[in-house]
Amino acid sequence: MSHKIFIIVLWISCLYSSSILSKDFDSTHELPKVREPDKHRIYFRRNEGYGGINFPVMDYLRYENFNSILVQGYDTNTAIRAFAKNDGYNAISVQHELEYRYMDKFRVFYETRSLVNLKAGKNDQRNLQFKEDYVSLGVAYFHPLSPNFNIGFSLRQVDIEQNTKNNYLLFDLFPPLIGPRNREFSMNVRGTVPGIHIEIKPLRWFEIHIGKQFYNLSGNDTRSTIDIVLVNDRNTNLLFGYFDFSKGLVSYTGEKTTLDFVFRFSSWFATRWGYTIERYNVKYKKYLLYVDDDIPSTMVYSALESSQKQRMEFGSMNITFEFSKSFDE
Repeated sequence: MSHKIFIIVLWISCLYSSSILSKDFDSTHELPKVREPDKHRIYFRRNEGYGGINFPVMDYLRYENFNSILVQGYDTNTAIRAFAKNDGYNAISVQHELEYRYMDKFRVFYETRSLVNLKAGKNDQRNLQFKEDYVSLGVAYFHPLSPNFNIGFSLRQVDIEQNTKNNYLLFDLFPPLIGPRNREFSMNVRGTVPGIHIEIKPLRWFEIHIGKQFYNLSGNDTRSTIDIVLVNDRNTNLLFGYFDFSKGLVSYTGEKTTLDFVFRFSSWFATRWGYTIERYNVKYKKYLLYVDDDIPSTMVYSALESSQKQRMEFGSMNITFEFSKSFDE
């Protein structure tokens, strides 16, 4: 908890320092209060974020234990895992953006983001490794209602790929067994994402940007588990293998809300300090889970999993470094 407080204090301190520095820089130049739009301008941005995350596999593993109790009956170890309280994960993101603007109204942009989780703690037994790759290509139109206020609408073609690995060692004393378990969860969704945005420019060197995007994507989801277990039975070592595979269609719906404070140090350099909240629901459709030649269990598990929703949530503090160049005729 202390490291989170430290990061928040550091973020606020840097935000305050940016306002002072950008204001001081602007005061040394006799410039108009409102920045005039360029005919052509290109922007490059690098965004880094840090915050708490809940990714879909975390919910899936929790539901998995409840499903096992429903299908196979009560088991003490399964019940302990089902009701155990685990620490949440934090994550870091790195995003790059390339944008072209014409008269600051018409905009075309390309965005890529990589998002990965950090280890929850020394006692975390889940050993989950999550990674998301995000790519979007979009256009936007911003209409100036006044020199200090813009309202905009955007449309993105988005492709999201999520991959989670869960590799660990199986071990038990009764009966004595040991062996690796390798699990992999993959999801790929795509679609069109509309958005609405507001830009407030009270000062030449300071702006406030607010945006909301609406996601309704669809795609595919696959999961696989491979166990290789060595069992000792009456001084005889027996090697067993287990495999299950599931695949289906998935929907990915939700919203992304952004708030940024922009400090312009010059015509070509600015920083953004902001906060982003992403909340999505993952719903499975037409799902088939293959469970090691067990047809009845396959049908029951498939029905249970197709009825359950999972969450993808990420709330992050962000800093963005922005470089731009105008090409006025």
